Amino acid sequence: MANFELFKELIIKEEYFEAHEVLEEYWQTIRKTDHPYKNAYRGFINAAVALELKKRGRNNYKKVWKTYEKYRYLYLQKEEYIDIMKFLDKRAPL
Repeated sequence: MANFELFKELIIKEEYFEAHEVLEEYWQTIRKTDHPYKNAYRGFINAAVALELKKRGRNNYKKVWKTYEKYRYLYLQKEEYIDIMKFLDKRAPL
């Protein structure tokens, strides 16, 4: 999926807000479906939001990060998710 590749590129560049926007656009098309990874995307979106909140000095980033962690079991199911999960975990804002 091209959106996910762009999301990863933006995360690596620490452009968290833009990464969130790219993935959320796709997530909106699948969120009310039975797509098996819709919650994985939701978690990655929340990781980007949490990192952006932290970057802006906002204290509510910890709560948002917990949504990312909630879906960890889904990230372990796909190789492309594992790589970005490891990258995000190294930048955990907690």
